Amino acid sequence: MNGKPNLASILSEFFDDFVALGRISSEETVHWLLAELAARDWPPGLTRQTYAQLTATGLRRKNLPLAAVAVELLASEHPVTLRGLFYRVVSAGWLPSTDKRHYDRLGRIMKRLREKGVVPFSWIVDNMRSSLKPSSWTGLEDYVDTVRDAYRKDFWANLPKYVHVFCEKDAIAGVLAPVTQEFDVALSPIRGYVSLTYAHEIAEMWSGIRKPIFAYYLGDFDPSGFDLERDLKEKLNRYGGRSFEWTRLGVNADDFEDFGLLPLAPKKSDRRYQTFIEEHGHQCAELDALPATELRQRVRNAITQHIPQDEWSKLQDVERIEKESFETALRGMNIKNVS
Repeated sequence: MNGKPNLASILSEFFDDFVALGRISSEETVHWLLAELAARDWPPGLTRQTYAQLTATGLRRKNLPLAAVAVELLASEHPVTLRGLFYRVVSAGWLPSTDKRHYDRLGRIMKRLREKGVVPFSWIVDNMRSSLKPSSWTGLEDYVDTVRDAYRKDFWANLPKYVHVFCEKDAIAGVLAPVTQEFDVALSPIRGYVSLTYAHEIAEMWSGIRKPIFAYYLGDFDPSGFDLERDLKEKLNRYGGRSFEWTRLGVNADDFEDFGLLPLAPKKSDRRYQTFIEEHGHQCAELDALPATELRQRVRNAITQHIPQDEWSKLQDVERIEKESFETALRGMNIKNVS
């Protein structure tokens, strides 16, 4: 390479300049984009309006097909992590490898699309950061609204089993949360090797549960992912007086073939390298590589198998009646007149 720009690069820049100057219409750009997708056997799955929005974001022509594919994948799988989306795009053949430069390129594209309003911010989840602030309200009426909306009956107190979900990463917790919140199940991201305090708190909470405990874990298929899981289980056993059933929901060995996961090589410098390859082989994969929809479905299946449907329906009826009674009590208080 002599460092000089090639003809394709020069033409691409001219195209972008003409679009910016209004010499090429948005409709013509959309037509070109659809032709590019068709040339790579990718049937268009977005509306014409969305494609027009994409072309109006100021992205360079070379990035438009990649952006269109990423948005389509997001539309069907959100919420998802950026890394999870990245793996899906690579697997679909729209990026050549998992090199960091390609991940950064996708990140820049998604930043532009989110800031331009093409992609909702909530579709891509990060590590569930939160700000610490005491709860406060504008007045008693505001407080009552919060209490009314927040009330949720603890169904699991009346069910025969207890379920707890663990995941290796904060970002994946954001992917799984819609399911665990729906069923009021504890979800604990472990963020690396758990501290003694963290493990002891969970073990102590479990010691007060007088029913079978079922724990589910989701983590990377690599030396760290398996060792973090081992460490967590050992600490829960060490500090708790309760037995529990443990199941790894993913990544599992069958997932490589079933989902066409791109295998990564374990690092030979890892002290757990030899043990890992003896037990699991030479293929690694991050949890993000599994489709977000598949991760949520696995958690949903794990939870619902422990829920007697008739009992769940009865508890929902009880919750509804309790909420209605609470609403009646609030109306009787005439809270607006409280000062």
